[in-house]
Amino acid sequence: MRHPYMTYGGLIASEHYLASSIASEILREGGNAVDAAIVASLSLSVLLPHLGGLGGDFFALVKKGSDIKFIDGSGPSPLGLTREELFKKGYREMPASGPLSITVPGYLDGLYLMWRNYGEMDWRDLVLRAARIAKEGFPVSKSLSDAVKSNKEFLSSDPGSASTYLSIGDRGARQRFKGLASALEKIAQDPREFYEGEIALKIVNYVRGRGGCLSLEDLSSYKAGEGYPVTEEIWGFRAYEMPPPTQGITTLHMMMLTGELEGPSSWGRIKKMVEISRIAYAVRDKYITDPRYMKIGLKELLDPSILEKSDYTINFDRGDTTFFTVMDSNGMAVAGIQSIFTAFGSGLTEPEYQITLNCRASSFSLNKDHVNRLEPGKKTLHTLSSLLLERDGDWYIIGTSGGHFRPQLHWWISTNLIKYKMDYQEALDFPRAYFDLSNNTLVAEEGLEVREDGLSLKVQRYPSRLGVAAIAHMRSDGLKVGCVDIRGDGGCSGTLF
Repeated sequence: MRHPYMTYGGLIASEHYLASSIASEILREGGNAVDAAIVASLSLSVLLPHLGGLGGDFFALVKKGSDIKFIDGSGPSPLGLTREELFKKGYREMPASGPLSITVPGYLDGLYLMWRNYGEMDWRDLVLRAARIAKEGFPVSKSLSDAVKSNKEFLSSDPGSASTYLSIGDRGARQRFKGLASALEKIAQDPREFYEGEIALKIVNYVRGRGGCLSLEDLSSYKAGEGYPVTEEIWGFRAYEMPPPTQGITTLHMMMLTGELEGPSSWGRIKKMVEISRIAYAVRDKYITDPRYMKIGLKELLDPSILEKSDYTINFDRGDTTFFTVMDSNGMAVAGIQSIFTAFGSGLTEPEYQITLNCRASSFSLNKDHVNRLEPGKKTLHTLSSLLLERDGDWYIIGTSGGHFRPQLHWWISTNLIKYKMDYQEALDFPRAYFDLSNNTLVAEEGLEVREDGLSLKVQRYPSRLGVAAIAHMRSDGLKVGCVDIRGDGGCSGTLF
């Protein structure tokens, strides 16, 4: 069993030990949590490109003092991507991958916005640290090696993805991404190079050459946004989640629907998760999309009366994501999460700069009456979110991969911590389950009491990949504790003071 990382200084927990280690150097040099988060995020984009990167999305909750802000680095659909165009091409539902599944990559401008508003160190210096990893090379992780092997056919279908990834070796082999290094070096000088310069031109030409409709106008007009989290008093804590277009409010709804629970391994607990998931996800799919297109506001969404059972039509894809968190010695904290959605996203990788594009548009509906229907320049319902819990000056940060199942996994881990009073590492390592509403299937790791009870049942060996999570705790006395999941390759690092 892993042991928690504890310090009174700064702390980083991420899905790759090298990203945590490199980011901790920033804290040692006097940078704040946001400076370290920039390095952690970009390092993860190099080290785990199948999970997130420059061609994807980035969200963060930033805590500075008592103030918490939401960074929205998600991009809209291209202006040329319409329901009518897809119908003409023979589609009856959104493509799961390929050139027509790509939304505008909001990742980099989201990261840059966070740095502009909160960072203290030089942007160029921070970005060049990640560029050096890509240029000089790093040992391949089990996660990346396994992802390439299991997606070999998918990657082979795109020339850019094939040239970028198919030569990746086994765990421990040295891997360089020289094209990505070159992109990062340009971005270090000017981050808008990605949206308005040569990198943008290369991405657009490649995507359009492969049959997509992403344009220079789509990229050049993009700007990330900042707002506030959605928050509610739950279980004696003040809970914070990411607002729409994310599904963060679904986590809060599940927590609001939770009363007394039977034992942590019990069927009663799992049955309760299934029951409240049906309600919370029904509300999600009825109301949540780009806030500019929503018909009700957050106040109405947080009213308990909205949590009434209704019909649902849900199409789930598990999704691949990477979460990290940073805390500095002054109490500033970042909960960051990034993704290209499923493993290797759309499957398209611009070959010169080795930038893999997301498949986030696959979450849209082609049903004209659906709140999350595809419209040009619209953001889709987004699966990324992170959970903060505060009571009496103590802060917990919880995040995980998991796609559409993330609210269930946030609920599972937070009930482990708060309802069952598990310690940090036990809360992460304890067997998990989630409920796939799209096919009425319960997926559970070994070690839990499971029944069919009208459900399809899929039991996986422990530990499986039912989310790769991390927990950080900042106590009111200044102690910080970080833990990473047994299910991943992650690690914690930090500073003593």
